[in-house]
Amino acid sequence: MTSLTTHPDKSIPVAASAMGLKIFDESGCEYWDAASGAIACNIGHNNKHVLNEAIRQLRRLDFSYRAQFLNAPIDRLSKRLCSILDMGAAFFVNSGSEAVEVAIRLAQDHWKLQDRPSKTKIFSRTISYHGSTFATLSLSGHGPRRRAYGGSLPHKPSVRTPYPARDEESSLECYAEQCARNFETQLLNEGPNSVAALVVEPIVGASGAAIVPPDGYLQALQHICRKYDVLLICDEVLTGLGRTGSWLASWHWGVQPDILCLGKGLNAGYFPISAVLISTQVQATRQEKGCGVQLGHTHSNHPLGGAIANAVLDVLQSEKLIERTAKLSGFVKERLLAATDGIDEVFDVRGSGLLWGIELADGKTGAPFDPSFNMTGQVVANAFEAGLIVYPAHGFVDGIAGDAIIFAPPLTTENEQLDHMITQLGKILKTFFEA
Repeated sequence: MTSLTTHPDKSIPVAASAMGLKIFDESGCEYWDAASGAIACNIGHNNKHVLNEAIRQLRRLDFSYRAQFLNAPIDRLSKRLCSILDMGAAFFVNSGSEAVEVAIRLAQDHWKLQDRPSKTKIFSRTISYHGSTFATLSLSGHGPRRRAYGGSLPHKPSVRTPYPARDEESSLECYAEQCARNFETQLLNEGPNSVAALVVEPIVGASGAAIVPPDGYLQALQHICRKYDVLLICDEVLTGLGRTGSWLASWHWGVQPDILCLGKGLNAGYFPISAVLISTQVQATRQEKGCGVQLGHTHSNHPLGGAIANAVLDVLQSEKLIERTAKLSGFVKERLLAATDGIDEVFDVRGSGLLWGIELADGKTGAPFDPSFNMTGQVVANAFEAGLIVYPAHGFVDGIAGDAIIFAPPLTTENEQLDHMITQLGKILKTFFEA
């Protein structure tokens, strides 16, 4: 093996083909993809419409550089997304990490354009993941990823992330208020005139295994941001475009971001394209000042990416996958609870739509397992060995402990397939903890 791999110390199979929610390795072994890859393949593998549109675009125009040409697929995609999501303008890059980085710089630019150059700081939360570039990892409150860089990261997330499963002191309404007040207190201590934006995942993704905030929390954050002239950046790279049963996870609480990041749900795993969208108000400021975008890279606004993303939107809309996902939410929760019933080590089942986390902890005390046990890794490996792919999440309790797996199959998954995977997952967990 000459390529750099995630796990150089162990042998992993070579993926040879995929169809729907199944992946086949070169030996012919079958894997049910209950994680949508990295919670990205939202419309399943090998979708004919997406493949046809990609080939059609490649035959017409394979590449054009954004500083030299506009291109039709990106123009259409911008208009569609802005119309669907009620935003003012869109720009496209290659990954979720890049999208968040561009969002940060657009937020800082916004205040410079209004002659408030001191507003540069970005607040982020203690349980979060915003990307793997130096800037976005610095904003990410995920201990396992941060530890590899020691003290070299310039920013440490400090805003409290609501974690309802471990709130034992108050009602959810009071808890939401406490967490929002934590942000306001820190904002006032820092000085609002120095803060450009707050970046949040409306529903925490891979760093916390689908932690859903209490009602009222996101609305309170938005109110505080508006009160002190701080932009609200919603990182919906993982949750956006249907994963949680809504076009945006923030819409579950009626919250509209000032800046929005999309990624996995936009490209569905078919091509590296992500998006940054800005509100009509932020766009109006840029237009008034005649300010262009100088934040892209070679493949930004790629025509093939635009064609594929448009095809993904076609599938989401024509098959009404977002509406269907919303209806499946209760079914999946009910089945997950039934499949894990009697397993003392299942501490919490949480999520929305087709994004669900199963947190594992000590059955008697609720205390997180010792991180040295690598409980998450063992469960994920056992499931993989049994032909079921689930996604790992760990290190979300105090940035060190905490074990969970994420169940997030494609939005195209049929009810019978969901039932099969959940039943299998329950058996894998029972076998593991009874051993």
